[in-house]
Amino acid sequence: MNTPGRVLVCLKQVPVPGRGVFDERTKRIRRDDDQVVTNPPDLHALEQALALRAATGWEVVAVTMGPPAAASTLLDALSRGADRAVHLVDRRFAGADTLATARTLARLVERERPDLVLTGRWTLDGGTAQVGPQLAELAGLRQLTQATNLRIGDGVLAADVETDVGREAWTVALPAVVAVGRGTEPPWVTEANPSAVETITAEDLGGGPRDFGTRGSPTFVAEIRHDVRERRAEYVGAGFDTAELLEAAFAPLEPEAEVVVPAPSREIWTVAEPLPGGGLHPTSLEALACARSVAGELQATIVAVLPCDQPHDLPRVLYAHGADRVLVLRGTEPADYRTDLFTHALSTAIAAHTPFAVIAPFSARGRDYAPRVAARLGLGLTGDFTALEVRDADTDEPDLLWLKPALSADVVAPVIAHSTPSMGTLRPGSFTARAVRDQREPDVEFAGGTAGGDASCTAVERRIERPDGPRLAAARLVIGLGPGLGTGARRVAERVAETPGIALVATSAAVAAGEAPPQLEIGPLSRSIAPAVYLGFGRHDLGTLQAVKAAGRIVVVDPGAWLDAFTGLVDTVVTANVEGVLLDLLLATAGAVAS
Repeated sequence: MNTPGRVLVCLKQVPVPGRGVFDERTKRIRRDDDQVVTNPPDLHALEQALALRAATGWEVVAVTMGPPAAASTLLDALSRGADRAVHLVDRRFAGADTLATARTLARLVERERPDLVLTGRWTLDGGTAQVGPQLAELAGLRQLTQATNLRIGDGVLAADVETDVGREAWTVALPAVVAVGRGTEPPWVTEANPSAVETITAEDLGGGPRDFGTRGSPTFVAEIRHDVRERRAEYVGAGFDTAELLEAAFAPLEPEAEVVVPAPSREIWTVAEPLPGGGLHPTSLEALACARSVAGELQATIVAVLPCDQPHDLPRVLYAHGADRVLVLRGTEPADYRTDLFTHALSTAIAAHTPFAVIAPFSARGRDYAPRVAARLGLGLTGDFTALEVRDADTDEPDLLWLKPALSADVVAPVIAHSTPSMGTLRPGSFTARAVRDQREPDVEFAGGTAGGDASCTAVERRIERPDGPRLAAARLVIGLGPGLGTGARRVAERVAETPGIALVATSAAVAAGEAPPQLEIGPLSRSIAPAVYLGFGRHDLGTLQAVKAAGRIVVVDPGAWLDAFTGLVDTVVTANVEGVLLDLLLATAGAVAS
């Protein structure tokens, strides 16, 4: 007789969006009882687990780590249909970063021995997308990230995986860890039974004091900086000047000199991601700009890590954008991307060279491999950072501060890692990618190519649906489509977005309505962007506007807009006809290209 399987669902209690507060003394987010909810992406994972139970009869176990008040998240999960719950509660768990959290969960996985572990894509309070891959590495399990449409049969899980350019179909042998990409929240179906919640402490899990909480965390928040930007919300009717908006978006950039370090004493690595259709993910070049911003202070040389078998002219491009040397990792061809091969190659290279810092893109691939590499090597990783600073640059041991937006970008937290190297994944659009010198062939070193890989985690099909999706990272003007816009308006917006330097996105409501693909989604459950100008059309909710908060200028065109709803959130509210403004913009872009 077969024993029913088990799905472990990881849930986190997070502040209600817009109400989160940092404790200035502890540098941690306060979690007051009346200001918290279950992280919505984690509920999407619970919904997938309940669907799998309906098909297989497997047990669904909800787990959370947090103070006693976090038990309400487990009671909520039981009310939505979970069979039982586990509460990891101990003062020694407090202050854990993602790696310490993953280490604690890995010990629970060893205790529970589930067939499948599900997490949400990321959390609303941090948005790092790190715990799932780090848990998989520490528990010695295979992983999928940004997965949807989960199915199980004969000990194998099949799922669709969203990428920056399309969708892939994967199969993975169980047990495995899967980070669910998107979904719906399951409804409440029963009364929760508190006796179904088991409490587990650090002593129950075993391990030493340096395994958990603050003492087990390689990163810490150095300070709290409040980033409050009040926008005027100017009201404009007919006659909105689209030509002036284009001028603002494409204003000439200040010239940037090449960074020359006469006697470098350390290395900053940036991971370049080749795209399936050729070229590089724009954030790969932004990462070089980010490295240039601190290379002088750190007396560092910049090394671009290029995962591919045939680099062609890519090393020349990387050199022109600031790379002093290129390290090519063979056996990691992007068109055949696999987490295990990429993790092995990059981890081996880092261990062999010990750079001072490693910067990877916060791309679909970067969110998959970077946390696993950090967990394998025990490194501090800051996800979705936007800038770097150096402290004590004139000493032998300077600190690198990774500036991380949190709580819907209301707070910026400088993060320091106790590890060398420290790692970070860079938010797309945070820097301007630009060449700082002429192209030439740099010094190129080759490594990797020895690992055989795990055939039990396989891509069955790879579909490129939006080859221009990564262009968003390099766009100066981003057009955002709200729900309910007509076909004509969307087609004009798509034509405008064909212009170099302009990209198209969509609100979560528009994606949910089937009016745009998921690769274009922005919002608190998807991604944040920081273009020079954001121009939104149609209805925009608070979450969408928070996701574009870092833009230089924000304009929303909505004839039905209620001005007071946008106070402090946008620079201009245009109540003119949407189609009319789009046609004006199309003519203005055509004129700009012609000139």
